[in-house]
Amino acid sequence: MIRLIFAIFLGSLTLGSATAATVDEVTKSLRSLSGAQRKSFLEEGARKEGEAIWYTSMSLTDFPKIVGAFEKTYPYVKIKTNRLSQSSIMPKIETEARAGHHAVDLVGSAPVEMWELKQRGFSAPYLSPELKAFPTGSFDPQGYWSSTEVTPIVLAFNTKLVSPDDAPKSYQDLLNPKWRGKMNFGSDEYAWYSVMLDGMGKAKGMEFMRALARQQLHIPGGSSIMRLQLMLAGESAMVIAARGRRATEYKEKGAPVDYRLLDPYPGEPNGFAFMRRATHPFAAILFVDWMLSEEGQTVLAQQVPRITLRKGIKQIPRHQELYKKDFVFVNPAFLGANLTELIASYQQVFNIR
Repeated sequence: MIRLIFAIFLGSLTLGSATAATVDEVTKSLRSLSGAQRKSFLEEGARKEGEAIWYTSMSLTDFPKIVGAFEKTYPYVKIKTNRLSQSSIMPKIETEARAGHHAVDLVGSAPVEMWELKQRGFSAPYLSPELKAFPTGSFDPQGYWSSTEVTPIVLAFNTKLVSPDDAPKSYQDLLNPKWRGKMNFGSDEYAWYSVMLDGMGKAKGMEFMRALARQQLHIPGGSSIMRLQLMLAGESAMVIAARGRRATEYKEKGAPVDYRLLDPYPGEPNGFAFMRRATHPFAAILFVDWMLSEEGQTVLAQQVPRITLRKGIKQIPRHQELYKKDFVFVNPAFLGANLTELIASYQQVFNIR
């Protein structure tokens, strides 16, 4: 029956093979199927396509583990991955689109890129049934982006310089005069900034930011890893907007670091989007459904390991503390639409040239 449905679907397309199917056409066909029918339909189409092209900003050490686990489950589909920096993803896609070369099926990156892909008409909506197990805010309600993982943003401190009892328990505590000149901060923490202003309210948020800027912050650059390393070397006592995954990793290795989850507790969703002109929609959807599934999320949490979002997934011990508070997710729509204003405000407040 599934083969008959698939044959009818292909027959309804223009001349050519399964590559003539668009993401919109495939997702429309999926709405009438459920359970085993849906899975078989996708697998049949993916088997014919044989591959999917994924552009991702995930690290070179991490994405091969995900691809390898998926291809073990679906050996007839190869995920061809192109690792790009966040800043180079959009220029590459735009250049290829102008040349009429629509190679990529799936893009994985940060919130701003997810918003830009939607705004410029490059991405297509798809709401996986697996998203029922994901928290609100971790995916676009219209389906233009979904997240497999999150980057928690915490306050980290050097335990040789700050005792756990003395460590700040709120963002207001950072304004205490005793911390003046002892904190480092990034030159481009716009995602953190957007969550803080939204959570505090713009007026109170800006008042806090100006007071924080008067605390003689060290702003060595944009690398969160470098800032954490500088703190461990004793060049500062605390890191504002540290990445929780790195803080837990260093702590487990015995480094003199601990961290606090403050309110609001920002979480930057690391998302993916389907490309509207994808040439392998079946394989791309199958891959994303797997990444969002219990199997895929377990691989991501246990083997990579990353901070996953699906409810009920067992995390490695060092990551479990990062779930003690609910994330306030960075909103790609808010961040993307207001990015120019946020950057100008951020640079003015913190005197960044």
